Amino acid sequence: MVTKTSLKTPQKTKKTTKRALKKTFSGWMLAPRKASTLNDVKTAVLLVSLTINAVFFIAWLILRLTTMYDAQVYNILFVR
Repeated sequence: MVTKTSLKTPQKTKKTTKRALKKTFSGWMLAPRKASTLNDVKTAVLLVSLTINAVFFIAWLILRLTTMYDAQVYNILFVR
């Protein structure tokens, strides 16, 4: 005997699968991000600042660790 519930169409199964996956992965997904120009500008300024600071810190380390080529390294990194 064939019942209505056993005759699921592929479309219904597809929707049910999508719904089940949505419930399963809903906790793992990030919340949608709202566009915020102010936060983007702050992030960009922070990244630029950190990059510049990292370059100067590495240059300072190179100057401190090398004794043989101090003048050459200084001229390459801090050209006037």
